Amino acid sequence: MLVNEDFPSLASSSRNACLDAIDSCDYVITIIGHRGGWTAPSGRLIVEEEYEHARACKLPVLLFLQAVDRDADAVRLAQRLSDFVDGGFRRTFSTPEELRDEIERALRTLLAATPTSKTMRRQTRDYFAAPYKVPSATMLRFVLLPEREEEVIDPVRIGSEEFRARVYEIAHSSSVRLFSYERPKLPKIEEDSLVITQTEARGRHDEEAEHARLQLTEAGEIVIDANVTGRVQRGSRHSMFDTLIVALEDVESVLAISFSFAAAIYDEIDPFKRHQRFNYNVALTGLDSRTLERNPRERSSYTMSMRGQGTIVAFDAFRLIERSDLRSPQGEIGRAVTLLTRKAGD
Repeated sequence: MLVNEDFPSLASSSRNACLDAIDSCDYVITIIGHRGGWTAPSGRLIVEEEYEHARACKLPVLLFLQAVDRDADAVRLAQRLSDFVDGGFRRTFSTPEELRDEIERALRTLLAATPTSKTMRRQTRDYFAAPYKVPSATMLRFVLLPEREEEVIDPVRIGSEEFRARVYEIAHSSSVRLFSYERPKLPKIEEDSLVITQTEARGRHDEEAEHARLQLTEAGEIVIDANVTGRVQRGSRHSMFDTLIVALEDVESVLAISFSFAAAIYDEIDPFKRHQRFNYNVALTGLDSRTLERNPRERSSYTMSMRGQGTIVAFDAFRLIERSDLRSPQGEIGRAVTLLTRKAGD
């Protein structure tokens, strides 16, 4: 809970002042005592809104519960924030001195935390140096890395037919549609990864293409490559549309598919929600002379880009997101598409 009695008189609302103060924090300490406190117009407790804002800002939240009887609001809030799966591990205190000692101990642990050698190796790996390519197609690469450094999928399980069949089931499902039943797949194990590549059948070059490559590692890393040209027939068969235009709607569609698969596969491999935060990034390759357009229409002449070949990465550094973002990725999709459009036009 924010201690806001020390705030000066401000030109903003009390709610905005509290949430703005959260934005300036490195860590958020939430202390729940006897009362839940004031209720905001949203119907949630004020401290609950502050907690949700901290989580949305990807800030570490430290929870402390005072050993007292609580009113109904405080009981509900304590239960939610310390939920065994979705909440945080909390400490209990009785006196101000105990609270001080517990806060100091928690902060020492946070401040002393340093990346492991495995973390450093992963952070220095270039996930966009050699993306999967399909001739004449623009491809989108989606990379999702769990923040926690540990084995997520057992090495025996990742190589089993049963697990591969489950991945197929998820990727083909109507809520995901990463793979199509009509396209052939080639599965294989590469070091610590299950790799499944979907291609076009021979002799079917006139049909809409749905190229896709999935890499899933023992560490829970997900790399998806999929075409964003040729997936939807937007121009006539003999027009120059697909060679000169990439529809932003198709980029958004592939991103939504990637997020949906990530959400579904983590429900499968991490049902107890041990992994709550992820780093992700996306890139376009093979854009070549194409331009990115919203709701494009076939026309008699087109503008050609002179950027040449290369990989356009949306974020300069991997972006931290919550597990809930996998289920509701609209904001992240919009942000990624905006940056890809901006960089493609530079």
